[in-house]
Amino acid sequence: MSKLVKSGIIVFVITALSKVLGFLRETFLAYQFGTSFESDAYFVALTPSTLAITFALSVSSVFIPLFVKNMNDKQEAHRFANNIIIIFFVVSIVLYLCLFLNGKAFISLIAPGLPQYAETLSIQMLKILFPLVFVSIVIQMYTDMLNSYEKFSASAMSLLPNNLLIIFYLVIVGKEFGIGGVAYITLAAFLTQLIILYYLLRKEQYQFRLSQKVFDIKTKEFLILVFPVLLSSAFSQVNAIVDRFIASNLSEGSISALMYSFRLRSMITGIFVTAIITVTFPKISKLALKLNKEDLVKLTQESLQMILLIVGPISVYLMLFSTDIIKLLFERGEFSHQATIATSGVFFYYSLGLIFIGIRDVVVRNFYALGDTKSPTIIIIASLFINIILSFVLVKIMGLNGLGLSSTLGILLSIMLLNKKLNSILPNIWSKQFIWTSIKITLSIIASGSLTHFMRENVYTFSWSFLSDFELSCIRLISYFILYVVIYLFILLFLKEKTTSNLIKKTLEKLRNR
Repeated sequence: MSKLVKSGIIVFVITALSKVLGFLRETFLAYQFGTSFESDAYFVALTPSTLAITFALSVSSVFIPLFVKNMNDKQEAHRFANNIIIIFFVVSIVLYLCLFLNGKAFISLIAPGLPQYAETLSIQMLKILFPLVFVSIVIQMYTDMLNSYEKFSASAMSLLPNNLLIIFYLVIVGKEFGIGGVAYITLAAFLTQLIILYYLLRKEQYQFRLSQKVFDIKTKEFLILVFPVLLSSAFSQVNAIVDRFIASNLSEGSISALMYSFRLRSMITGIFVTAIITVTFPKISKLALKLNKEDLVKLTQESLQMILLIVGPISVYLMLFSTDIIKLLFERGEFSHQATIATSGVFFYYSLGLIFIGIRDVVVRNFYALGDTKSPTIIIIASLFINIILSFVLVKIMGLNGLGLSSTLGILLSIMLLNKKLNSILPNIWSKQFIWTSIKITLSIIASGSLTHFMRENVYTFSWSFLSDFELSCIRLISYFILYVVIYLFILLFLKEKTTSNLIKKTLEKLRNR
């Protein structure tokens, strides 16, 4: 596991940097356009590519095990990948033609509450941004291939130029060409990332070539396994579209507030959850291929405990300081204090679901690695139906915040059902030792969060007149985060949680040796 841990740390650092840059991109976008109908139009036009990214992540769950299975013959593995790319290219062309002819109907379907000028603008940008559907899928496949070759850092670094290009545009050009200019630079940024990934794969003797027989045995196996995953992903996207549909009928900027909250949550999961899964999933696939259930159970337990150990406290901290964080990151330019309140409310409930997303993703990967794509599909679709029903109910009670809470409750339901099913396949996962360790970590998270909240509410808050509000907010958030982490680690050590104790011991030993 030492190699996996080192790889995980490298991926975490690079992914964190790229995600921070990605969020800076969102911050500059919020500064220039705020939560206006113009930004709403941009986010609506991005819907197909946003759905494609989620879709591609789902497809990778099937693609990686099959690619790993063929890695003994690189040429054969690359031919398999090229065949899948060709299929997605043809499908993307057909979809583009359909949307090109019926763009107005599509926009009216997913955002019927947009005014006429915003709808027209969104249709124009949809034609610019739709190629990202195919580009995003290929980017994910190339990333999966590099990860299978254990080139984790190379694949993670490819995202940096993507974000930098958009940031430079927003800083230098800004609003000069309107939101339409942002659409063009977004397309250029993704194409740049695709070119970089292709160059990196060339070092593994990869070359894109047209195949004489696209639908061979391996491709058919992929399509059979991927169909349930696509069905699950499609229902997931329907859920996202329903959320936008509901938000478009609320006050102005509701879609933008929802999207900023969602993207901030995605940034957190992208940094922490993705770093763990990126490194462990190829290994899980190899163990499942060898039917080595003992090591598979061990690796799954370690992955789940790392999710709980790292993502759990982050989830609670983000909930405690949701308003402060949104204000610090966004409240400037066209992004008003009212927008901060709306966005932070949704973000609070999205943050509650962070830990559930991590657990769900680890559990689902086990099903896919074992070749069972039907069970998680049925469970996820059932939970999404509940989610959609809850969205309509809770939005009447809680407004926009109801969409955040319904999302979290839907994910929690899927975890309960998935774990019950996985336990019948790998019965040793939920051992007494694993459950007891998880309880200790959970108690530490709750106790440290409660103490931090108590100190924030009852202890003197420093205020220095020579500091700006921005500087004071930064110091305050960092100080409470450090306090929270110290309390959390102290409680973990007090409860004798082995993972934390061993990690601290190894760190101290290395420092002594130096």
